[in-house]
Amino acid sequence: MTEVQAKELLQKYLNKQASPQEQKKVEAWYAKLNQENIELAADRKVAIGEQMLVHLQAAMRQNPKHGKVFKLQPFIRIAAAVLIIITLGIGIWKLNTPMKLENQVTVVTGSTERKNITLSDGSVVLLSPSSKLCYPKAFASNNRQIALTEGEAFFEIAHQEKRPFMVHTASGVDIRVLGTSFKVKSYQASKHVEVAVITGKVAVSKKNVNLGMLIKDEFLIYDKTVGRADIGKTKAMAFIELAFDGASLDQIINKLQYVYSIKISLSDSALSKLKSTAVFNSRQSPEEILDIICSLHHLKFNASKNHKTFNIYR
Repeated sequence: MTEVQAKELLQKYLNKQASPQEQKKVEAWYAKLNQENIELAADRKVAIGEQMLVHLQAAMRQNPKHGKVFKLQPFIRIAAAVLIIITLGIGIWKLNTPMKLENQVTVVTGSTERKNITLSDGSVVLLSPSSKLCYPKAFASNNRQIALTEGEAFFEIAHQEKRPFMVHTASGVDIRVLGTSFKVKSYQASKHVEVAVITGKVAVSKKNVNLGMLIKDEFLIYDKTVGRADIGKTKAMAFIELAFDGASLDQIINKLQYVYSIKISLSDSALSKLKSTAVFNSRQSPEEILDIICSLHHLKFNASKNHKTFNIYR
């Protein structure tokens, strides 16, 4: 059944023109609505309420025939459900219909596999082993949303102030950012969801209820069993892997600058094209990583007194 056919059936039900079989189908959708416990934003509820009021006032102005008065209340309940269906756009009938994901990409990693994914906005995701990520080939014009349905990933989000980035998890915990780097750990078999911020700031919520605002070097652990979130300063779990597979020196520098909030310059722009393959951990200092990278290409580097500015040279 197409969406158009579904809406036509719903309209027939409202007009009391549906056959007994069609009535049962609509009422089954309504029952499904109750089971799914769909949540709506406040502005959507207001719009639905206004539409319901118009339809219910019209229904009550009609003079019900004798013997039909007691059927008005269930009819109103179904009418309300139908209005919610139409307002949601896709409709309850799609709850029993496989979702079409022509514009979606799903990436799954094996038990020892890691993947580096670049999204359409330039954001980068380092997907850990035994993980699953779903994202659109191209983001919408007003938002960026992806889903980490299983596992662990490090996110380096391209800053776009007018187009927020949202990471959804299978547990219902959502992470909203504008531009930052952070780690999310959300295994379905675990009772905890972990979010650790490396740079920037993120907001963590569940069902539109704020769980906490995290800044650099803070982490949040959400207990799915008791529904409680605890926030603390970064500990071992927040250190992330920095993997480079044939990356240019320019790409490595950009990532190190982002993760450590430092500035790295090259004495010769030609050095930016040098390639490296290596794996580091953010537990390591930037000096230690630069020392290894430079030794691979027989380069040198120096650092400022506050260790916030570095220069690489031959």
